[in-house]
Amino acid sequence: MSIAASLLPDSKQNRITITQFVLIIHSMQLGVAALSLPSDMARISGTDGWIALIFGWASSMLASLIVVQIMKKYPKGTIIELISHYFGKWIGRLAMVVFGLYGTLYAYLILDRMVLLIESWIMQQTQTYMLMVLFMPPAYLIIKGGVRVIGRYSEIVVFSSLWMLIILAILLREANWLHLLPVLKEGWMPVFRTVPTTILSFQGFEIVFFIYPNLDKKKYASLGVVIANTYTLLIYLFITIVCFVVYSPDQITQYNDAVISMVKIIEFRFMERFDIIMLTWYLLIISKTWIPALYMSVYCTKQLFSIGKLQWYIVAFLVGMCLTTMILNPGWNENAEALKWFSSLGIAIAFAFPACLWCVLSVMLKFKRWQA
Repeated sequence: MSIAASLLPDSKQNRITITQFVLIIHSMQLGVAALSLPSDMARISGTDGWIALIFGWASSMLASLIVVQIMKKYPKGTIIELISHYFGKWIGRLAMVVFGLYGTLYAYLILDRMVLLIESWIMQQTQTYMLMVLFMPPAYLIIKGGVRVIGRYSEIVVFSSLWMLIILAILLREANWLHLLPVLKEGWMPVFRTVPTTILSFQGFEIVFFIYPNLDKKKYASLGVVIANTYTLLIYLFITIVCFVVYSPDQITQYNDAVISMVKIIEFRFMERFDIIMLTWYLLIISKTWIPALYMSVYCTKQLFSIGKLQWYIVAFLVGMCLTTMILNPGWNENAEALKWFSSLGIAIAFAFPACLWCVLSVMLKFKRWQA
């Protein structure tokens, strides 16, 4: 596949299957949030936090279906081409800037959190930016390959990571199911206060704006987003309930990354620190979250400037992220604060923007002038 073809939204060489479509969306949603989500929910609503996941799933499902309906109005291009077609070149360029910055922040903050996890749990004496450099070569090759390669990478990682769910199921032998009772012990209000946290955990489905034109059978797009969101919900529910029944209601709030700490319980005669093995493998799962986000940035930037070769943009972004980390050297607190700020931007881009755009397009397309 040529480099030019890797960015063409409707290239036959860059088509993806419905399975790859589902797994790319799921991969964007399931990242570092899975490690801290049980603790975050427990601090707000106790062991009733799992109920809030269902509301977060419903919100994500609705927004995802709206995104698909928007893309059906211009199936041969991404959201950038759609906005340029209906609203003009300059609004389209503004969309390139907004989505480019959004994808860059998304990718950098997730990558930074990932290397901070490695530094704190495995390699305490290694500089953060040096750990980040290790992930640059594979990220370069995957992004250069385009949507199809990203889809294949998601398939490999997801299917090869299913054993981790079996390992977590083993921990149920330590479970105390009474921790979940009584249900709604403090009423509905704590659950409702937890919903914003769960909504942000489903963020990532906005990648549909960029991979929809690559989908081979677009008639299954709506079904695809339903499956992707539901699969993410099931994973979150499973991880959360395991944490809630293994830890006591007070104990779980003392951990930031409750899932990793919980895996410490598992010991084998030939291996004492199994949590290190789990975390190391989980890095692959996190990588399939920030790599598609960086693809969004590369796509928007290449469209914005329309000069140079694709690999120059990829290298520029990767080097830029490493230099940013080397100069600023953000720690846990800085990363956490940045993620809180980014969450507000995520709600605007992933939830508010599709709803507004869908309403505007629905009105516009009632006039013959815009139906072409």
